[in-house]
Amino acid sequence: MIKNIILASKSDVRKKILEKNEIKCKVIPAAIDEDQLKESLLEVNATPELISKNLAELKANKVSEKKHSELVLGSDSVIDLNL
Repeated sequence: MIKNIILASKSDVRKKILEKNEIKCKVIPAAIDEDQLKESLLEVNATPELISKNLAELKANKVSEKKHSELVLGSDSVIDLNL
């Protein structure tokens, strides 16, 4: 069982989900320009799901560069709205 992780997100909701499941985490937000990545992916017609996966991976990789010993979790959200 994973006991300690780093959450590469400043989302309080994600932190609460981990804590509710008895997973201790420390929050280290990734300092990235999300808008720049979104724009470049939208230019090549990327789906919202692909954009979200890329953002989550980028966040985890950015925080992992600092050579932490804990597992680093990157995350992002997708909202689908049918009008």
